[in-house]
Amino acid sequence: MMNTSLVIAFVAMTTVVTAIYLGLGFLPRPSRVAGIWSVGFIGGMVSVYLWAGGDSLDSDVLRAVSSGTMISMVALFWVGLRVRRGASAWHWIAAVAFLVVAPLTLAVFAETEHYVTAVRAVFVLAGIFTTLTVLELVRLGMPQRDEILPFALVSAAFGILSVVNVLQEAVRLIEGQPQTPALSDTRELNMIGSLLYMTCALVSLLLLTRARAPRGVSPAGRGSFAEVAGDRLRRAEATDDRWWSLLVIRLDDPSALREASSTHGFDLIAAKFAQIVRSTLPAEADIWARDQIEFVVLLPRPEGAVRQELVRVLREIAAADPESPLTVRLSASVGWAAVDAVGYDLDVLIATASDAADRAGARGGDRWERVAAVEAAR
Repeated sequence: MMNTSLVIAFVAMTTVVTAIYLGLGFLPRPSRVAGIWSVGFIGGMVSVYLWAGGDSLDSDVLRAVSSGTMISMVALFWVGLRVRRGASAWHWIAAVAFLVVAPLTLAVFAETEHYVTAVRAVFVLAGIFTTLTVLELVRLGMPQRDEILPFALVSAAFGILSVVNVLQEAVRLIEGQPQTPALSDTRELNMIGSLLYMTCALVSLLLLTRARAPRGVSPAGRGSFAEVAGDRLRRAEATDDRWWSLLVIRLDDPSALREASSTHGFDLIAAKFAQIVRSTLPAEADIWARDQIEFVVLLPRPEGAVRQELVRVLREIAAADPESPLTVRLSASVGWAAVDAVGYDLDVLIATASDAADRAGARGGDRWERVAAVEAAR
Protein backbone atom coordinates (compact mmCIF):
# COMPACT_ATOMS: atom_id res chain seq x y z
CA MET A 1 0.00 0.00 0.00
CA MET A 2 1.03 3.58 -0.63
CA ASN A 3 1.84 6.24 1.95
CA THR A 4 -1.59 7.45 3.14
CA SER A 5 -0.54 11.10 3.38
CA LEU A 6 0.75 11.06 -0.19
CA VAL A 7 -2.48 9.51 -1.48
CA ILE A 8 -4.60 12.12 0.33
CA ALA A 9 -2.45 14.93 -1.06
CA PHE A 10 -2.76 13.48 -4.57
CA VAL A 11 -6.55 13.29 -4.29
CA ALA A 12 -6.73 16.84 -2.95
CA MET A 13 -4.49 18.31 -5.65
CA THR A 14 -6.28 16.67 -8.58
CA THR A 15 -9.59 17.87 -7.14
CA VAL A 16 -8.26 21.42 -6.87
CA VAL A 17 -6.84 21.30 -10.42
CA THR A 18 -10.20 20.15 -11.81
CA ALA A 19 -12.15 22.73 -9.81
CA ILE A 20 -9.86 25.53 -11.01
CA TYR A 21 -10.31 24.61 -14.67
CA LEU A 22 -14.09 24.25 -14.36
CA GLY A 23 -14.47 27.44 -12.34
CA LEU A 24 -12.08 29.69 -14.26
CA GLY A 25 -12.12 28.04 -17.68
CA PHE A 26 -15.23 26.13 -18.68
CA LEU A 27 -17.93 28.03 -16.78
CA PRO A 28 -16.84 31.58 -17.81
CA ARG A 29 -15.88 30.47 -21.37
CA PRO A 30 -18.10 27.50 -22.25
CA SER A 31 -17.27 25.92 -25.60
CA ARG A 32 -16.87 22.53 -27.21
CA VAL A 33 -13.12 22.64 -26.68
CA ALA A 34 -13.43 23.66 -23.03
CA GLY A 35 -15.97 20.86 -22.56
CA ILE A 36 -13.54 18.26 -23.93
CA TRP A 37 -10.73 19.48 -21.69
CA SER A 38 -13.11 19.55 -18.72
CA VAL A 39 -13.91 15.88 -19.30
CA GLY A 40 -10.17 15.21 -19.35
CA PHE A 41 -9.63 16.86 -15.97
CA ILE A 42 -12.71 15.25 -14.46
CA GLY A 43 -11.64 11.84 -15.78
CA GLY A 44 -8.20 12.31 -14.20
CA MET A 45 -9.76 13.30 -10.88
CA VAL A 46 -12.17 10.34 -10.85
CA SER A 47 -9.34 7.95 -11.71
CA VAL A 48 -7.41 9.20 -8.67
CA TYR A 49 -10.43 8.51 -6.46
CA LEU A 50 -10.58 4.99 -7.91
CA TRP A 51 -6.87 4.54 -7.32
CA ALA A 52 -7.22 5.62 -3.67
CA GLY A 53 -10.07 3.15 -3.27
CA GLY A 54 -8.07 0.37 -4.89
CA ASP A 55 -5.08 1.13 -2.70
CA SER A 56 -7.17 1.05 0.48
CA LEU A 57 -8.70 -2.28 -0.60
CA ASP A 58 -5.32 -3.54 -1.85
CA SER A 59 -7.01 -4.40 -5.17
CA ASP A 60 -4.57 -4.73 -8.07
CA VAL A 61 -7.42 -4.76 -10.61
CA LEU A 62 -8.97 -1.52 -9.34
CA ARG A 63 -5.57 0.16 -9.24
CA ALA A 64 -4.90 -1.01 -12.79
CA VAL A 65 -8.25 0.33 -14.06
CA SER A 66 -7.68 3.69 -12.41
CA SER A 67 -4.13 3.93 -13.79
CA GLY A 68 -5.33 3.12 -17.29
CA THR A 69 -8.14 5.66 -17.02
CA MET A 70 -5.81 8.41 -15.89
CA ILE A 71 -3.20 7.78 -18.57
CA SER A 72 -5.88 7.68 -21.29
CA MET A 73 -6.90 11.29 -20.51
CA VAL A 74 -3.89 12.48 -22.52
CA ALA A 75 -5.88 11.56 -25.63
CA LEU A 76 -8.70 13.97 -24.68
CA PHE A 77 -6.30 16.88 -24.21
CA TRP A 78 -4.92 16.17 -27.70
CA VAL A 79 -8.44 15.95 -29.16
CA GLY A 80 -9.32 19.33 -27.65
CA LEU A 81 -6.33 20.96 -29.32
CA ARG A 82 -7.30 19.49 -32.70
CA VAL A 83 -10.92 20.62 -32.31
CA ARG A 84 -9.67 24.09 -31.37
CA ARG A 85 -7.97 24.49 -34.75
CA GLY A 86 -10.85 22.88 -36.67
CA ALA A 87 -9.01 19.72 -37.76
CA SER A 88 -10.76 16.70 -39.28
CA ALA A 89 -12.75 14.47 -36.93
CA TRP A 90 -10.84 11.18 -37.34
CA HIS A 91 -9.07 11.90 -34.06
CA TRP A 92 -12.16 10.81 -32.13
CA ILE A 93 -11.70 7.21 -33.30
CA ALA A 94 -8.13 7.01 -31.98
CA ALA A 95 -8.99 8.77 -28.72
CA VAL A 96 -12.04 6.64 -27.91
CA ALA A 97 -10.15 3.45 -28.76
CA PHE A 98 -7.37 4.41 -26.36
CA LEU A 99 -9.88 5.39 -23.65
CA VAL A 100 -11.26 1.84 -23.82
CA VAL A 101 -8.06 -0.13 -24.46
CA ALA A 102 -5.83 1.41 -21.78
CA PRO A 103 -7.84 0.57 -18.63
CA LEU A 104 -9.08 -2.74 -20.07
CA THR A 105 -5.57 -3.92 -20.93
CA LEU A 106 -4.17 -3.09 -17.50
CA ALA A 107 -7.14 -4.72 -15.78
CA VAL A 108 -6.67 -7.96 -17.73
CA PHE A 109 -2.96 -8.23 -16.85
CA ALA A 110 -3.21 -6.72 -13.35
CA GLU A 111 -2.71 -10.01 -11.49
CA THR A 112 -0.33 -11.65 -13.95
CA GLU A 113 3.41 -11.64 -14.40
CA HIS A 114 3.05 -9.66 -17.62
CA TYR A 115 1.63 -6.54 -15.94
CA VAL A 116 4.86 -4.54 -16.27
CA THR A 117 4.94 -5.19 -20.02
CA ALA A 118 1.28 -4.16 -20.31
CA VAL A 119 1.98 -0.93 -18.41
CA ARG A 120 4.89 -0.12 -20.67
CA ALA A 121 2.83 -0.82 -23.79
CA VAL A 122 0.05 1.49 -22.61
CA PHE A 123 2.63 4.10 -21.64
CA VAL A 124 4.10 3.99 -25.14
CA LEU A 125 0.67 4.55 -26.70
CA ALA A 126 0.14 7.47 -24.35
CA GLY A 127 3.55 8.79 -25.41
CA ILE A 128 2.34 8.85 -29.00
CA PHE A 129 -0.61 11.03 -27.97
CA THR A 130 1.61 13.38 -25.95
CA THR A 131 3.99 13.71 -28.89
CA LEU A 132 1.03 14.59 -31.11
CA THR A 133 0.00 17.07 -28.42
CA VAL A 134 3.38 18.78 -28.69
CA LEU A 135 2.91 19.06 -32.46
CA GLU A 136 -0.52 20.63 -31.98
CA LEU A 137 0.88 23.10 -29.47
CA VAL A 138 3.71 24.02 -31.86
CA ARG A 139 1.09 24.67 -34.55
CA LEU A 140 -0.30 27.47 -32.38
CA GLY A 141 2.92 29.35 -33.07
CA MET A 142 4.43 32.44 -31.49
CA PRO A 143 1.19 34.21 -30.48
CA GLN A 144 0.59 31.59 -27.77
CA ARG A 145 4.18 30.69 -26.95
CA ASP A 146 3.93 31.72 -23.28
CA GLU A 147 0.66 29.84 -22.76
CA ILE A 148 1.76 26.58 -24.37
CA LEU A 149 5.23 26.32 -22.80
CA PRO A 150 4.35 24.40 -19.56
CA PHE A 151 2.14 21.83 -21.30
CA ALA A 152 4.54 21.47 -24.25
CA LEU A 153 7.48 20.76 -21.96
CA VAL A 154 5.69 18.19 -19.80
CA SER A 155 4.20 16.50 -22.89
CA ALA A 156 7.63 16.31 -24.51
CA ALA A 157 9.04 14.79 -21.32
CA PHE A 158 6.22 12.24 -21.33
CA GLY A 159 7.08 11.28 -24.90
CA ILE A 160 10.76 10.90 -24.04
CA LEU A 161 9.92 8.68 -21.06
CA SER A 162 7.77 6.48 -23.28
CA VAL A 163 10.79 5.92 -25.53
CA VAL A 164 12.86 5.04 -22.46
CA ASN A 165 10.20 2.48 -21.50
CA VAL A 166 10.46 0.86 -24.93
CA LEU A 167 14.24 0.62 -24.58
CA GLN A 168 13.95 -0.86 -21.08
CA GLU A 169 11.52 -3.51 -22.25
CA ALA A 170 13.70 -4.29 -25.28
CA VAL A 171 16.75 -4.73 -23.05
CA ARG A 172 14.76 -6.97 -20.68
CA LEU A 173 13.64 -9.20 -23.52
CA ILE A 174 17.09 -9.40 -25.10
CA GLU A 175 18.79 -10.26 -21.81
CA GLY A 176 16.00 -12.60 -20.75
CA GLN A 177 15.43 -10.83 -17.45
CA PRO A 178 12.39 -11.93 -15.39
CA GLN A 179 9.25 -9.82 -15.11
CA THR A 180 8.92 -7.57 -12.09
CA PRO A 181 5.85 -8.79 -10.20
CA ALA A 182 4.63 -5.34 -9.16
CA LEU A 183 5.24 -1.65 -9.62
CA SER A 184 5.25 -0.72 -5.95
CA ASP A 185 8.76 0.73 -6.20
CA THR A 186 7.72 3.23 -8.90
CA ARG A 187 4.14 4.06 -7.92
CA GLU A 188 5.08 7.12 -5.89
CA LEU A 189 7.20 8.44 -8.77
CA ASN A 190 4.34 7.81 -11.22
CA MET A 191 1.96 9.64 -8.90
CA ILE A 192 4.21 12.69 -8.72
CA GLY A 193 4.65 12.64 -12.52
CA SER A 194 0.88 12.45 -13.05
CA LEU A 195 0.33 15.42 -10.75
CA LEU A 196 3.01 17.40 -12.58
CA TYR A 197 1.35 16.60 -15.91
CA MET A 198 -2.11 17.64 -14.67
CA THR A 199 -0.77 20.89 -13.22
CA CYS A 200 1.08 21.89 -16.40
CA ALA A 201 -1.98 20.97 -18.47
CA LEU A 202 -4.10 23.18 -16.21
CA VAL A 203 -1.83 26.20 -16.65
CA SER A 204 -1.64 26.02 -20.45
CA LEU A 205 -5.19 24.91 -21.23
CA LEU A 206 -6.71 27.43 -18.84
CA LEU A 207 -4.77 30.25 -20.49
CA LEU A 208 -5.77 29.03 -23.95
CA THR A 209 -9.41 28.77 -22.87
CA ARG A 210 -9.49 32.30 -21.50
CA ALA A 211 -7.43 33.87 -24.29
CA ARG A 212 -9.12 35.70 -27.11
CA ALA A 213 -9.12 33.95 -30.48
CA PRO A 214 -5.84 34.52 -32.37
CA ARG A 215 -7.67 35.39 -35.56
CA GLY A 216 -11.25 35.70 -36.62
CA VAL A 217 -14.07 37.80 -35.31
CA SER A 218 -16.80 37.73 -32.79
CA PRO A 219 -19.96 36.94 -34.76
CA ALA A 220 -21.85 39.51 -32.70
CA GLY A 221 -19.29 42.24 -33.49
CA ARG A 222 -19.30 41.42 -37.22
CA GLY A 223 -23.08 41.28 -37.33
CA SER A 224 -23.54 44.58 -35.52
CA PHE A 225 -21.07 46.39 -37.79
CA ALA A 226 -22.54 44.82 -40.93
CA GLU A 227 -26.06 45.82 -39.91
CA VAL A 228 -25.21 49.45 -39.16
CA ALA A 229 -22.72 49.96 -42.00
CA GLY A 230 -24.94 48.17 -44.51
CA ASP A 231 -27.88 50.40 -43.61
CA ARG A 232 -25.77 53.54 -43.96
CA LEU A 233 -24.49 52.46 -47.38
CA ARG A 234 -27.98 51.60 -48.64
CA ARG A 235 -29.27 55.03 -47.64
CA ALA A 236 -26.20 56.69 -49.14
CA GLU A 237 -26.78 54.86 -52.43
CA ALA A 238 -30.43 55.92 -52.47
CA THR A 239 -29.43 59.59 -52.20
CA ASP A 240 -26.34 59.25 -54.45
CA ASP A 241 -24.09 60.24 -51.55
CA ARG A 242 -20.54 59.45 -52.69
CA TRP A 243 -18.67 60.78 -49.64
CA TRP A 244 -18.18 57.39 -48.06
CA SER A 245 -15.01 55.35 -47.74
CA LEU A 246 -14.15 52.03 -46.14
CA LEU A 247 -10.73 51.65 -44.52
CA VAL A 248 -8.87 48.55 -43.36
CA ILE A 249 -6.21 49.62 -40.85
CA ARG A 250 -3.70 46.90 -40.01
CA LEU A 251 -0.67 46.93 -37.68
CA ASP A 252 2.55 46.18 -39.55
CA ASP A 253 4.77 43.17 -38.78
CA PRO A 254 2.67 41.59 -36.00
CA SER A 255 4.69 38.35 -36.12
CA ALA A 256 7.96 40.19 -35.56
CA LEU A 257 6.43 42.17 -32.70
CA ARG A 258 5.20 38.95 -31.06
CA GLU A 259 8.63 37.35 -31.35
CA ALA A 260 10.34 40.42 -29.88
CA SER A 261 8.04 40.63 -26.86
CA SER A 262 6.02 38.47 -24.50
CA THR A 263 2.32 37.72 -24.97
CA HIS A 264 1.51 40.37 -22.36
CA GLY A 265 3.79 42.86 -24.09
CA PHE A 266 2.14 42.27 -27.46
CA ASP A 267 -1.30 42.65 -25.86
CA LEU A 268 -0.20 46.06 -24.55
CA ILE A 269 0.98 47.07 -28.02
CA ALA A 270 -2.29 45.90 -29.59
CA ALA A 271 -4.32 47.73 -26.94
CA LYS A 272 -2.40 50.94 -27.63
CA PHE A 273 -2.93 50.49 -31.37
CA ALA A 274 -6.68 50.06 -30.82
CA GLN A 275 -6.82 53.11 -28.56
CA ILE A 276 -5.09 55.27 -31.19
CA VAL A 277 -7.41 54.14 -33.98
CA ARG A 278 -10.55 54.74 -31.92
CA SER A 279 -9.48 58.06 -30.45
CA THR A 280 -8.02 59.58 -33.63
CA LEU A 281 -10.83 58.88 -36.08
CA PRO A 282 -13.95 61.10 -35.93
CA ALA A 283 -16.88 60.09 -33.73
CA GLU A 284 -19.19 59.42 -36.66
CA ALA A 285 -16.92 56.67 -38.04
CA ASP A 286 -18.22 53.11 -37.62
CA ILE A 287 -15.35 50.94 -36.36
CA TRP A 288 -15.19 47.14 -36.26
CA ALA A 289 -12.29 45.43 -34.47
CA ARG A 290 -11.70 42.54 -36.85
CA ASP A 291 -9.05 41.24 -34.43
CA GLN A 292 -6.28 42.63 -32.22
CA ILE A 293 -4.30 44.16 -35.05
CA GLU A 294 -6.88 45.01 -37.71
CA PHE A 295 -9.79 47.45 -37.84
CA VAL A 296 -12.46 48.02 -40.46
CA VAL A 297 -13.75 51.58 -40.59
CA LEU A 298 -16.66 53.11 -42.50
CA LEU A 299 -15.98 56.84 -42.76
CA PRO A 300 -18.34 59.53 -44.14
CA ARG A 301 -15.80 62.02 -45.55
CA PRO A 302 -14.78 63.45 -48.94
CA GLU A 303 -11.45 62.40 -50.39
CA GLY A 304 -9.42 65.30 -49.00
CA ALA A 305 -10.76 64.84 -45.49
CA VAL A 306 -10.06 61.09 -45.59
CA ARG A 307 -6.45 61.81 -46.51
CA GLN A 308 -6.12 64.13 -43.52
CA GLU A 309 -7.55 61.49 -41.21
CA LEU A 310 -5.15 58.85 -42.53
CA VAL A 311 -2.16 61.15 -42.06
CA ARG A 312 -3.21 61.73 -38.46
CA VAL A 313 -3.75 58.02 -37.71
CA LEU A 314 -0.42 56.94 -39.19
CA ARG A 315 1.41 59.77 -37.41
CA GLU A 316 -0.12 58.85 -34.04
CA ILE A 317 0.69 55.14 -34.47
CA ALA A 318 4.30 55.93 -35.35
CA ALA A 319 4.76 58.38 -32.45
CA ALA A 320 7.11 57.19 -29.69
CA ASP A 321 5.38 55.77 -26.63
CA PRO A 322 7.50 55.78 -23.44
CA GLU A 323 5.25 53.11 -21.89
CA SER A 324 5.62 50.67 -24.80
CA PRO A 325 7.29 47.33 -23.91
CA LEU A 326 9.33 47.65 -27.13
CA THR A 327 11.54 50.48 -28.36
CA VAL A 328 10.76 49.81 -32.04
CA ARG A 329 8.75 52.28 -34.07
CA LEU A 330 5.26 51.02 -34.83
CA SER A 331 3.52 51.52 -38.14
CA ALA A 332 0.36 50.51 -39.93
CA SER A 333 -0.85 49.72 -43.45
CA VAL A 334 -4.19 51.02 -44.65
CA GLY A 335 -6.40 49.88 -47.49
CA TRP A 336 -8.81 52.57 -48.75
CA ALA A 337 -11.87 51.79 -50.86
CA ALA A 338 -14.26 54.63 -51.71
CA VAL A 339 -17.83 54.03 -52.89
CA ASP A 340 -17.31 56.11 -56.02
CA ALA A 341 -14.66 53.59 -57.13
CA VAL A 342 -16.01 50.30 -55.75
CA GLY A 343 -19.73 50.76 -55.18
CA TYR A 344 -21.94 50.47 -52.12
CA ASP A 345 -21.73 46.72 -51.42
CA LEU A 346 -20.19 46.31 -47.96
CA ASP A 347 -18.59 42.92 -48.60
CA VAL A 348 -16.96 44.15 -51.80
CA LEU A 349 -15.69 47.25 -50.03
CA ILE A 350 -14.14 45.16 -47.25
CA ALA A 351 -12.55 42.70 -49.68
CA THR A 352 -11.01 45.36 -51.91
CA ALA A 353 -9.80 47.45 -48.98
CA SER A 354 -8.21 44.34 -47.42
CA ASP A 355 -6.37 43.63 -50.68
CA ALA A 356 -5.17 47.22 -50.75
CA ALA A 357 -3.92 46.92 -47.15
CA ASP A 358 -1.99 43.80 -48.20
CA ARG A 359 -0.30 45.76 -50.96
CA ALA A 360 0.53 48.62 -48.59
CA GLY A 361 2.13 46.17 -46.18
CA ALA A 362 4.08 44.46 -48.97
CA ARG A 363 5.50 47.84 -49.97
CA GLY A 364 6.98 48.45 -46.54
CA GLY A 365 3.98 49.58 -44.53
CA ASP A 366 3.42 52.95 -42.85
CA ARG A 367 1.30 54.02 -45.83
CA TRP A 368 -2.09 53.68 -47.43
CA GLU A 369 -3.17 52.26 -50.76
CA ARG A 370 -6.33 53.51 -52.42
CA VAL A 371 -8.42 51.30 -54.68
CA ALA A 372 -8.83 52.93 -58.08
CA ALA A 373 -12.01 52.68 -60.13
CA VAL A 374 -10.25 50.82 -62.95
CA GLU A 375 -8.74 48.35 -60.47
CA ALA A 376 -12.12 47.74 -58.82
CA ALA A 377 -13.70 47.07 -62.20
CA ARG A 378 -11.18 44.31 -62.85
